[in-house]
Amino acid sequence: MENTGESSADVKGFNLNPSNTSNPLLVPDEVGVKFDPNALYYDMSGDKYLIILNQHTFKKTIYFQNKQPSTRTGTDNDVKSLKTIFGNLGFEVIVLKDLEYSDIIKNLTAIASKDHSKTSCICITILTHGDKGGEVHAADRPYLLTDIMAIFEKQLSLVNKPKLFFVQACRGANMDAGNTVALDSQSDSVLTIPTHADFLVLCSTVEDHLSYRDMYGSWMIQALCHVMEEHHEDLDLLHMITLMNRKVAYERSTYTPSNKAMNNKKQMPETRFTLTKLLKF
Repeated sequence: MENTGESSADVKGFNLNPSNTSNPLLVPDEVGVKFDPNALYYDMSGDKYLIILNQHTFKKTIYFQNKQPSTRTGTDNDVKSLKTIFGNLGFEVIVLKDLEYSDIIKNLTAIASKDHSKTSCICITILTHGDKGGEVHAADRPYLLTDIMAIFEKQLSLVNKPKLFFVQACRGANMDAGNTVALDSQSDSVLTIPTHADFLVLCSTVEDHLSYRDMYGSWMIQALCHVMEEHHEDLDLLHMITLMNRKVAYERSTYTPSNKAMNNKKQMPETRFTLTKLLKF
């Protein structure tokens, strides 16, 4: 795939453990989306929600060492692509743009606290800057991905239903030159799956590495939307993510002629999940 604009990185990673509790949740006895423990696929006949946290601009605060993080050019194109594909798949799309941390927590808590007995799936997509250890950025400060995962983890009406988190953000400052490297050389202690079942976390890059976008959007989100548009009728989500991985890994490389140190670099998305069924949209 030819790059037509210079690439930039979502600089500034993910420790994916929403809470440290392990008490099992009881399955709610309620009328709504049916739960069949023996079913091969999740029941997707109910309501479906896509919540997009789109961080385009940031504020100059003490949390960012009194420096203003760079504007994320191209992120609105990611939002447009996500709204199109998920809207066509029957999702209600909610876009929250340039919110401060307190407003992110308030809005997501309000959404999670609703009665979701008729809900089939919730997908939270975060478009922002990030750093190591699960850090993502609100408009005013960094916070942990686990902060928002925990909000949805304990909602009884979301038990046994897929809770998806797509994260377009850097996870460190290392660059991938495309060498053959054993990925298990990265610290396994940094990335752990959620405590409870039915979570999926898709990160745009592996731990400690940069994640890229250009004026047309981010590599991962654009590849994901393209694959979903082509294959949502015949493939489940994990198979589509695999095709997305291949698309990002083989078809993309940075184009930064003004910065040779960052030119011709690669990116590899990473997925961790505790899904208990196949998910087909």
